[in-house]
Amino acid sequence: MRSGDHLMNDVTPSAATPATAVITVRLRAGAAAAFSAWQAKASLAAAAFPGFISAETIPERTGVAWSVVHCFRSTADVDAWRASAAYRDLLSDARGLVDPGDAFALREDLPEASATEGAVSEIVTTLVKPGKEREYQAWAERIHLAEAQFPGYRGGFLQPPLSQQQPEWTTLVRFATPEQLDAWLNSAQRASLLREHAALVESWDHRRAPSSFAGWFPEGATSNAPPAWKQSMLVILVLFPIVMLELRFLDPLLGKLNLAGATFIGNVISVSLLAWPFMPLVIGRMTWWIAPRKDAPAWTNAAGVGLVLALYAAEIVLLSRLA
Repeated sequence: MRSGDHLMNDVTPSAATPATAVITVRLRAGAAAAFSAWQAKASLAAAAFPGFISAETIPERTGVAWSVVHCFRSTADVDAWRASAAYRDLLSDARGLVDPGDAFALREDLPEASATEGAVSEIVTTLVKPGKEREYQAWAERIHLAEAQFPGYRGGFLQPPLSQQQPEWTTLVRFATPEQLDAWLNSAQRASLLREHAALVESWDHRRAPSSFAGWFPEGATSNAPPAWKQSMLVILVLFPIVMLELRFLDPLLGKLNLAGATFIGNVISVSLLAWPFMPLVIGRMTWWIAPRKDAPAWTNAAGVGLVLALYAAEIVLLSRLA
């Protein structure tokens, strides 16, 4: 194993195109705890190799298969990692996590691009004390194993410093819902690990990753933005009629402009109308659905979805007359 100092010296900016090594594991029943230990070991083993940039664990939609993604500076670095004894040992160990009768349970391929869709993330930046890098890596493995035992865990990301100008370690942890992430953040297990962590770091900070449409939507009872799918549904509800009206009335006025100029003007108008007044107006009328109270009836979500779908249909019927 190379030291943390060696790792930091190796991970410097390069003109090479980053490349990834991906191992996807479809777990057999009862292997979840063993997988948590295996994927933490895999990420730390990859981090010891030259060119390592980051490690990420991504669940597929089934929640049974997981992709462990190791990013390196170049294809040559990935090839070296895949040719190593450490990598072969990891694959051998992974065979104990899968059903031997499933021919596709263990494979090397690309992760699903949308695997983390809908998850909520916490971003942690840490300045490690000089000479404490190896101890910090060992501590990171322990906290990673702990968070993986909590319900809703959807993977993590670990990136060592990229250069002397960017000396912080970056960690990202994902959970399925804000409530499940908060359960981990407020847990006694995490508090105990953070007390150990105090001797290894000079400073650290954490923040919730912003939602797709941060700034428009109110925070709910859990102090987090509404789910991305609700936000997207309302944005479509407002944006669709704006675009249709622009196609009918604005495009003829901009016909003498080139395509780029006309499109730019249309986008400026669309975004401006979204930001004010229409999105605030619609959100104000739909707060009962996008950020319901804890004591809201069980049918609240279904009623909101049904209402938005009905409004979609009404828009299509009314605006189709403009064509």
